[in-house]
Amino acid sequence: MSKLKRFFVTLVATAFGSGFTPKAPGTAGSVIGVGIVYFARDLNPSAYSLLWLGIFIVGWWASLEWSRAHQAKDSQSIVIDEVLGYMVAMATLPCTTSILWIQFILFRIFDALKPPPIRQLDHWGKKFEIGPIQSLGVILDDLLAGALSLGVFYLLKPLLIKAGLI
Repeated sequence: MSKLKRFFVTLVATAFGSGFTPKAPGTAGSVIGVGIVYFARDLNPSAYSLLWLGIFIVGWWASLEWSRAHQAKDSQSIVIDEVLGYMVAMATLPCTTSILWIQFILFRIFDALKPPPIRQLDHWGKKFEIGPIQSLGVILDDLLAGALSLGVFYLLKPLLIKAGLI
């Protein structure tokens, strides 16, 4: 792999190097997701979707290249999936400070604990040899964690409003 390609793959797959955090690299990657969502806060839904799709495509490719280069199916250094999952968790929500952090906490809970069906999707992705399907599996469980976080937020919204948190 050329030096430039290796640099770009590393930059994307590790979400600007946050995946190299010695403890809780997934949390560090999610913080990068918070930053991306914050800076994308003024985008209309179509532009946000296009940004997400672009990051998804490039992230999937970078995840595949990283896995091939390091011969690791789901390296903890790959955290672009956390960025994408957090972006899903915030997809239809206003970008206020309290909502950013409530969703951060909900997303991290779902991503770390991997309740069913997230756990099953995570295991499914690891069944494949290193390749496009395996790299997709690296990302899919985090997308589901983001979607479940979003759903739980809407269920908790009346309580969050009543508590004055949003």
